[in-house]
Parts: sequence; C-alpha cells; structure tokens
Amino acid sequence: MYKPKIYTASKLHHAKLWQTLRNDPDWEFAEFTARWIDFAEELEDNHITTELLREAWIHDVNDIKTSDFVLLYAGGELGLKGALVEVGIGIGIGLTIVAVGLPADHTWAHHPLVRTFPSLREARLYLFRFTVMAPPSARKKGLPANE
Repeated sequence: MYKPKIYTASKLHHAKLWQTLRNDPDWEFAEFTARWIDFAEELEDNHITTELLREAWIHDVNDIKTSDFVLLYAGGELGLKGALVEVGIGIGIGLTIVAVGLPADHTWAHHPLVRTFPSLREARLYLFRFTVMAPPSARKKGLPANE
C-alpha cells in the first residue's frame, strides 16, 4: 500500500493538531512530511532570528517538493500567511492542494489543482484513495506508485 506524502500547512498554533493526526490510527495511511510542526513553538517564541526563519523556509520548500499533496487547514480563520506561500509553492510545482475550512474570499480555491472540503474527515477520505493508486505527482513524472 502506498503512503501518500502530505505536507501540512496552517497557522503555527495548529502544530499540535498535526502532531496528533500524525499519530492517529485513522491517518496511519499517510506520511506527514512537514518538519515545521515539530519546532513550531520555537517559531512562535519571542527569540526568532533571521537565521531560524531562513532555515525553516528552506526546510518548508524542500518538504513540499518531496510531497504528493499540500493539506491546508484554514479552519475558517482569516489571516493565513505562511500557509498561503506553502500552497503557492505546491500549486507552482503541480501538487494537488487539499484545503479544509477555507474562507470563500480565496479566489485561488478555484484553481484546477485545488480540492476544498468542509472538514478534515472528508479530506482524509479523499486522500485515502491514493493508497491504492499512483499519487498525482508520480503520475506526472511517469514513476511507478511505489517510488
């Protein structure tokens, strides 16, 4: 069974949600690729340095490039910042964006690579389908599903 590689994008305060889902049996079919969820507290801390941010963004871009999907959790919140950049990188390299709880004012949600869902449950059901088929990024590259 193929484990879709999923980059998780959201506000920093949702890092605990992603950590929980990464260890949730309902999500064991997926491989979470975003490293930011493990040092989000550092990024919210008052001791942020240019060096830390530079390293974080280099990791984020590399993590997105190794992923099959970007899973955006907007949760209906306004003011997404870095997550929108991550989504843009994903669209730019041809990844499917799975957006949950996206406010209606995001016109990019109509891009052909974007799928919107009202909840993480529906997004999970959508992503689970890719355990038995080649993920979109592998199909584009002409790779077998297990590579």
